[in-house]
This record gives sequence, C-alpha cells and structure tokens, in this order.
Amino acid sequence: MVTTAGGAARGGARTARRWTPALVVLVASVAAGCSPAAEPSAPSPSASPRTPDEAPSRAEPVEVSTVLDGQDVDLEVGPLAVHDDVAVLRVAATTDDPTLLLFSLWEVYESPSSPGPNGVRLVDRAAEAVLPVARTADGITVSTRNGTPGGPATEADREAAGDGVAIVHATFAVPSGDAVDVLLPQGGLVADVPVVAAADAGRLTVPPAEIVEDPVAHAPTIPLESFTELVGGQVTARRSDEALTVAIASDVLFATDSDQLGPDAETALAAVGAQVSAHEAGVLTVVGHTDDVADEAYNLDLSQRRARNVADRLAALVDLSGFDVTVTGVGESEPVAAGTTPQARAANRRVELVLRPDERQSGPVPAASDDAPLAAPEGPSAPGPTGVSVEDGDRSFDVRLDEVRRLGPYVVGELEVTNTGPEDLAVGSFASGAWDTRGAFDASLQFAATNVTVPVGSTRLYPLDYVRDAEKELREPMADRVINGIEPGATRVVTVMWPNPGTDTITVEVARRHLEAMGGVDVGVPFRLTDVPVVDG
Repeated sequence: MVTTAGGAARGGARTARRWTPALVVLVASVAAGCSPAAEPSAPSPSASPRTPDEAPSRAEPVEVSTVLDGQDVDLEVGPLAVHDDVAVLRVAATTDDPTLLLFSLWEVYESPSSPGPNGVRLVDRAAEAVLPVARTADGITVSTRNGTPGGPATEADREAAGDGVAIVHATFAVPSGDAVDVLLPQGGLVADVPVVAAADAGRLTVPPAEIVEDPVAHAPTIPLESFTELVGGQVTARRSDEALTVAIASDVLFATDSDQLGPDAETALAAVGAQVSAHEAGVLTVVGHTDDVADEAYNLDLSQRRARNVADRLAALVDLSGFDVTVTGVGESEPVAAGTTPQARAANRRVELVLRPDERQSGPVPAASDDAPLAAPEGPSAPGPTGVSVEDGDRSFDVRLDEVRRLGPYVVGELEVTNTGPEDLAVGSFASGAWDTRGAFDASLQFAATNVTVPVGSTRLYPLDYVRDAEKELREPMADRVINGIEPGATRVVTVMWPNPGTDTITVEVARRHLEAMGGVDVGVPFRLTDVPVVDG
C-alpha cells in the first residue's frame, strides 16, 4: 500500500558506512589515529548555493550545506584551478571524519580498488558537455585516493584549513568558461564554481603530481545527449551532439502489410514535425524498417514505400525546404530487438528519421503536446514539496522535491529520499532495471536514477546521459548512480538532470516501463510528484 506523505523526514543519526573487510584495509592508513565523527545536528539535505548577489570572488570556493552519508556537513567546492592543460577541483568538508569525502564521493564501479572523489563530474553548460575525472595511461583516476603522494602544496592547504576539515582533489579537462557546475554524488549540483589560474588559487589547489604520481593521459570532455519518448512511447527522439534520431513505431502509422498512413499517424507525425522544425537546415534521412515476417524482397519494397509516404506527409506538415532529404528502406536487415516474439517484431517495425542539423538545437526540448493532460498516476501522487510514501516489496521510503533549478539548457532536481523501513535501504525502484535509459544492458546501473522522468503532456523526458565507453556502448546518466546504504530514518539526496522543458512548474515521475530485454520486463515502482516550481539558478 502507498500513501501520501506529509513530507520526507529530515534529520536522523549519521549513517554508518557498511564497508567490506577489503575496503577497511584500503582506508586503514587514512583513518588510523583519527577521532570518531561527532554526532551531527539535524541535516538539511539539499545543497544551498549562494544567490547571485552573494557570489564568491574569483578564487574563492562556493559554500554549500548538504548531507553526505547521513552527516550534515558544510562544504567548500572549488575553485577549479587550471594547471597548464588540466584543472584541479578542491572539495573540503567541516567534519571529524577524515574519510567522509573519500567514500561519499566515490563511484565504486569506476574505481573499485580505491575510494576517492572519482564520482564527481563537471558540467560545462556553454559546451553542453560533461567532464568526468581524468585518468592516467593505466586507467587510474587522478583524484585523491589511498596512496596519494601528497606534497608541499597539499600540506600547506591542510595546515591552513585547520583541524576538523577533510579535503580531497580531483582533476579534469579545462572547461570552456570562467565558471563550471559541479555534480556531487549524494551532495547535489553546485552551480557556478569559479575557474581560475592555479597561481590565483593560492593554497586552494595542488598540482596533479601531488594527487597521482603518473601524468594525466585522458581528460575527456563528452557531449551531453537526451532521450525523449513522445505519444505514449510510440515515438522516441534521441539527440546527440551530431544527430537527432526519431523513431516511429510502424504500428501507429500503418496497418499490417500496408503503406497507407492510418488514422493514428497524424499525431505521431505532428510530434516528429515538432522535433524536426526546431532546426532550420541540415541533412534528413528517412529510413523504413520491417520485421522478418514474409520474404526479404517483399519487406524491402514495403519499407521503401512506407518511408516515402512518411517523408511526403512530413513535408506537408512542416517546411523541409532547408533540408537535404533522402528516403530509403532497408527491410528486415537492421533489427533493434532480437528474437521473433510479437514484442520484438513490433519494435523492429519502424520508420526512423536521422537529422544531422547544420547547428545543434538550443533551448527547451520540443514537446509533442504541451497541453495534453497526463495519464492517471499508477502510484501515489502529491505535490513535490509535500512528497509521497512508496512501498517497494519489503522496503519503504518517502520522497519529496521542493523545487528544480533551471541552468541554461537543463533543469536539475535534488530529490530527498528518506528510509522509512527497518533496514538499510537500496533504491532500485528509480532505475530502468539493469539497463540504461535507452534499453542497453549495464548491470552497474541497477541502483541508478535512470527512470526518474519529467512528463510533459504526451512527452516524457529522461535524464540526460552521455557515452562513457563508445567501444562497449556504455552510457552514463546525469544522475546519482548508486543509491544504497541509507540507514533507517536517514535521508539521501538524489540528483537528476533533464533537458529544460521550458515550463514554470514540472512533474517528476517514476513510471512503470516495459523493456524488450530478456523477452520483456517491466521496471519501476511508480510515483508522481506534481507542481514542482522551476527556479532560475
């Protein structure tokens, strides 16, 4: 049973980290001789960035209050200091626990051998890109870790900070502007952290050689991408740095064995038109696909006729004069789902439009129908600041969201999740199972917030993502990846970034989702948070 909550519980005792014996050994040298952490006061889960009038001077850090591992902490984030061709970020916390930042900012799947702030990511709004932590040629993240060599700058920073302050550093590519946003696991997004020369940062930076002995070999800057479902999932839009790929399910366009557009096609094509007309010019390819029923020659001909009729109707709906349009069909030769089940064959029957625009789209994501009412919620629903209570098997938690922040082309939400059950909580119900947003298998995402979406009419915006490993086709969501270890009564902040829908309020929802993987699976424990205000910055 699920009920509406009067708001997620705040406060609670500090969360004790559940370490395996191996991890205890890894940090023994760091923790030896340190006094135990003091009991915190009631935490304030959401990070609280300064207002523009209170913005820090160029070399000063941004100060925020947040919760890390159940502990109420004050953080200093930044500056991001440029050392030649890389930049070093400083994060400091007022805490008696010297390992707090090592573990709370750790992405275990990326660096299982040593805890450290390798889960921190930078967001370069102007470039619409994410900057993960840099690595050496051996794949070691260039961030504070067990075995960090230290040096004179490190010693000076710690001495100036004084007792009761934990400090970590992480190295990145140099962003394009004089400020950058910092996404902290558990800690929210800290906006407008200053980017300065190392000489101007003074003691608030250290050279990369004092973090990891080997030099930086890889400091990536990766374009952010979006995935959107329209018309109840009958249309999907995948936007990358180079192309917009829109797929329309053939079953919403055509009857069986027919190339004539049916009565439901108009809504789908109008949604496609809104996506395409957001661009003024480019190269547009319309490709028809079929399933494997009937012979190859028949399917090839059918796919070509269907693609032509879609292109012709789209040209009647929107102005395509600025586009170089190509129409083709490939029959059954390029399936997207394996197998011969009815669900797999339905997924393979589609018409895809691939648009390579002359310029990348900026501004809000086009919605299929902004004024269309949302479908009735499948689970508990309440205004975001009020929150809801959710039961997921033998686990239960409250979730609430006071507001989301608009940051240029994005919006970011920091959901407060409070464990109301009797045991430590791992939240798998925010995820698309062990698959990424777009349906590709990735076991490391089973506790990630990949299925926390923003529905707008018949459009559903998924969290932004990016390709972290092109060879293995692995994607990383712009959201917290590992939501677990939340003690009873403790609160965790879960951060998610979406494309900007261009509205003054939004709804945030986890909805049940059907994936074709493993013969078809349903994922998600549904809930809905409505009327969440969108504020600038």
